[in-house]
Amino acid sequence: MRIFKTQQDFVTLRRTGAFPMTILDQIEGYFQQLKNELEDEDAGDFRLDRHGYIVVLEAGDNVRDLGEIGLNRENGGLPGSCPEYVELLDVDGGLQAYKVAVLYDNDYLMSFFTQAGAYDEDMEQ
Repeated sequence: MRIFKTQQDFVTLRRTGAFPMTILDQIEGYFQQLKNELEDEDAGDFRLDRHGYIVVLEAGDNVRDLGEIGLNRENGGLPGSCPEYVELLDVDGGLQAYKVAVLYDNDYLMSFFTQAGAYDEDMEQ
């Protein structure tokens, strides 16, 4: 699991090369969109802490127990949440990814990204 709250988080992950760059480009574009919409001109560096941040789930992450980001096992984790929407993204090279938006309260929306086909059939549904 990768958590993105600042632009520096993208810089760090790009250096490691641990994630498909085509998907990372789309996620970073979404981050820039959020920054343009939410940035307070008087604030310093833009951070997603107050609004809900971006989480990239990787194969092997337990999507049914994401208690460290507010989706605990008792409630079914990500599959047990009630997403505002789920979007299937077509990425270069035939890759596909899911973008899942979960509203925690009126002001806090968490955005989850995961590569399509990384989980079992139940989760894919």
